[in-house]
Amino acid sequence: MKKLIVNADDFGLTKEISEEILNIFLLGNISSASLMVNTPGTNHAIGLAKRYPKLGVGLHFNLTEGKAMSGISSITNLEGKFLGRLPLNLSLYSMAINLSDIRLELISQYEYLINSGIFITHIDSHQHMHMNPKIFKIVADFAKELNIPVRIAFPQVIRRKKGSLNYNKRFKQFILNYAALENMEYANKISVRFNKSFNSIFDFHPFQMPTENDYFELIESSKSNFHELMVHTFKESKELVEFYSDKYNKKMDFFNKSQAEMNILSKKNIFKSYELITYRDL
Repeated sequence: MKKLIVNADDFGLTKEISEEILNIFLLGNISSASLMVNTPGTNHAIGLAKRYPKLGVGLHFNLTEGKAMSGISSITNLEGKFLGRLPLNLSLYSMAINLSDIRLELISQYEYLINSGIFITHIDSHQHMHMNPKIFKIVADFAKELNIPVRIAFPQVIRRKKGSLNYNKRFKQFILNYAALENMEYANKISVRFNKSFNSIFDFHPFQMPTENDYFELIESSKSNFHELMVHTFKESKELVEFYSDKYNKKMDFFNKSQAEMNILSKKNIFKSYELITYRDL
């Protein structure tokens, strides 16, 4: 029986999203979730995780949205809010970022969960920011110290029948693949554990709203027995609108995809032919 980690990102983003993740876990379609610590639903998600210890809970290391836990630094503006994905990546290569600020933020987020009584099964990141090799080394070194695994997001190009490549997406996958190979080499060098393959509905070319069969194709195309299938859920709420403020409408495309994913995963157990595991089983 194929082993499979089904991990829901953005646990703790809002109360409503966290409850949807838990409901899907209880249905049997999620085995793991990555918890954000600087978002409106953080403490509610912590409470849910404590009630259901069989749910694997990772740290969803956030460097791009909301306020930093460690205060104002080179990775934030003067209000303590993160710079954002593109500005952070650009600043990393222009040497404007103090890497010790990233490590301090990582420690702050990790300790918040530990001090709340949460056992952390692994570390991944919001918007795959830890896949930047400069950040990955910080995260991997920290994970090695803690003897916990780290996610490596291996992009997978899956062409639909009569489907054409999205070249913008393909370029992003090419960059991510280059980073994944470099990060895997470093992970092996320091002997930190990681998943051996990874995919999600966003790997399909061309993208279309998911169907139940898409998940079977994702699993069957997995390249290892320690595979992570990444999923997202969405539930509109006042908290979510307030958190993203003027950026909310710009994220509607992603939210619509997450809504479609949630609609499939919340109806019935579609993974009963597979053994769902967590990162603690690696």
